Amino acid sequence: MRKSTVLVDMDGVLCNYKKALKDGLLAAVNPNEEKYPQSRIGFFSYLEPMPVALEAMEKLQKEHDVWICSRPSFPNLNCYTEKAIWVRKHLGYEMQKKLMLVPNKSMVIGDFLIDDSLKDGQSEFRGELLHFGSDLYPNWPEVLKRFNL
Repeated sequence: MRKSTVLVDMDGVLCNYKKALKDGLLAAVNPNEEKYPQSRIGFFSYLEPMPVALEAMEKLQKEHDVWICSRPSFPNLNCYTEKAIWVRKHLGYEMQKKLMLVPNKSMVIGDFLIDDSLKDGQSEFRGELLHFGSDLYPNWPEVLKRFNL
């Protein structure tokens, strides 16, 4: 039997992007600092995991073909490497090999997409979109219920 393909976003789903962005913006009191913290070298490689995200990925991988599907930050060319560093550090080398960085998620084929955003092709995704952070899927425990895990 074929396993379902589950695509998981990074920023705001696996990584606590909003906290880092907020902390970076609050820290940017010096006018000479970068206005957009996500453009700083190192920003993406040091993001904290979202609560329960790493455990949830482990559970999903036992039952499904799980891939990471993230949109890169185009102004920060280092984000391509930094996202790979984050995945290898927190999820291992095998998951790093399953990291896709795409500007439009509607171009990727899968059965499910777990994403917190709706502005980069997620609404046109041809599988089932699980809108992370929404009323229906506010957190990882609720997402796992969708997969009976």
